[in-house]
Amino acid sequence: MEKFFTDIYNVKVLNYNNTEVKKMNNDIILFWNFKLSSLLNIAGAIGIVLAGLVLTQIIIHFFKKAMRKASVDLSLVRFFIRCIRIACYTIILISALSKLGISTTGLIAGFSAAAAALVFALKDSLSDIASGIVILFTRPFVTGDFIVFGDHKGYVQKIDMMHTNILTYDNTNVIIPNRMITTDNLNNYTAHPEIRVQIAVPIGYDADIDEAKAVILKAISGVENIITDVEKFTPVVRVENFKDSSIELMARTWTHFENYWQVYYSMMESIKKSLDKNDIPIPFNQLDVHIKEK
Repeated sequence: MEKFFTDIYNVKVLNYNNTEVKKMNNDIILFWNFKLSSLLNIAGAIGIVLAGLVLTQIIIHFFKKAMRKASVDLSLVRFFIRCIRIACYTIILISALSKLGISTTGLIAGFSAAAAALVFALKDSLSDIASGIVILFTRPFVTGDFIVFGDHKGYVQKIDMMHTNILTYDNTNVIIPNRMITTDNLNNYTAHPEIRVQIAVPIGYDADIDEAKAVILKAISGVENIITDVEKFTPVVRVENFKDSSIELMARTWTHFENYWQVYYSMMESIKKSLDKNDIPIPFNQLDVHIKEK
C-alpha cells in the first residue's frame, strides 16, 4: 500500500514538472520570437530610411539635370528641391514609423493641430513664403538682375522662401522680406538688354539753342560703348524744360546695362569739355532784384 501511494505521488510530481517545463519553453519561444520580430522591424525601418535618403538624392540629381537643360532660374530650382526634400522626408518618416508598428494616425493628427497653431503664430512668415512663391513663379526678376526697391539698389543674389538678397554697389548684402517686394513698386533695370542714359544740361537763355544742341550731340556721339547701329537707339538732344535761370536740354543715348556707368560718366565729362571749348557757359541759379523808386 505504501508503495502504491508513493508511485501516485511521483507521477503527480512528474506531471507537474512536465507542465512547468512546457510553459517555460513556450515563454522562451515567445520572448525570442518577439525579440527577433522587433530586430527585424528595426532593421526594416533603418533600411527604409537609408533607401529613402539614397532615392531622394537620386531624384534631386535627375531633377537638377532636367532643370539645367530647361534653363530654369536657379532660385526656382532651389525652391522645387526644398519641396522635394520635404515630401520625401515625410514619406520616409511615416514609412519607418509604420514598419516599427507605431500608429501614424495620432502623429498626423498631432502635426495638424501644431500646424494650425503655427499658422496664427507665424502669419507674417507665411505671408513671406506665399510672396516668395509668387515671385518665383511670376518672375518679376531673377537671380543676377539689377533691381531698385525703395532706397536699395543692387544685384539679386538669391531668392529664398522668406526673403530676397541683393548685393549693392558698395558690397553690402541687403535682405528684403518677400511680402514687402510684392506689395510695393520695384524697378528691374536688366529686364531688357538695352538701357537709356540721359543727362540734363542747362544753358543760358541768351545761348544759341541750335549751337548748344549740336555741340552736345557731337560730344555724346563720340562716347564709347553707346548703341549707334539701331535707329531707335541713336543719340538725341532735345529741349526738355524751361527753368528759372536756364533752358534745360536733355542728352539721351542708349547702351547695354553692364556699360551704363562707364557711359554715364564719360558723357558727363565729354559734355562739360565740349561746352567749355565752345564758350557755352552752364548758368547757375540767380535772382534778379528790381528796386522800384517812389
